[in-house]
Amino acid sequence: MVPREVTTARLLLRQWRDEDVEPLFEIYLQPEYLATMPAKSLDETREQVARFRRAWKDDGYCQWAACDLATGRLIGRIGMLCHHDWPLVDRPVPEVGWVLHRDFWGRGLATEGGRAGVDAWRRSLPDEPRLYSFTTPDNRRSRAVMERLGLTHHGKAHWHGYDVVWYALDRFSGSDPVG
Repeated sequence: MVPREVTTARLLLRQWRDEDVEPLFEIYLQPEYLATMPAKSLDETREQVARFRRAWKDDGYCQWAACDLATGRLIGRIGMLCHHDWPLVDRPVPEVGWVLHRDFWGRGLATEGGRAGVDAWRRSLPDEPRLYSFTTPDNRRSRAVMERLGLTHHGKAHWHGYDVVWYALDRFSGSDPVG
């Protein structure tokens, strides 16, 4: 079972609360977020948080609410999502990903939290042979985090109306710098 809460050196990765909706929506309004990701309304953000909660029940894992450990402030979302509609395989796949408030960029927090997601995949999902990560082609910052976590570029796809690049970490690749 994927841990419902994880503490790293600087992050508390925890379950979602009602009061997380507005701080997450604030992140979705930032121009830096909108440069690579689609806009979300407050209602869409509220529904997304509800989906995250359901996914913990239905799939056994989902992204955590990412909080600054020192202050408790919600600064984003980090961890794994289970995608039931990835077009290149015909089964659900785990994806590690992150979204952070711009004030917390450049500190290694996406890598730190992403590593917690990779560790959760490794320890808690032993039957999943591959961990994925997706982003838009122009999202160089996320692509760099993927590479720091040991994921390698595998290709491009069109998914949910967007062109994406996808990276993966194979459990038995033999070249796993994170493990």
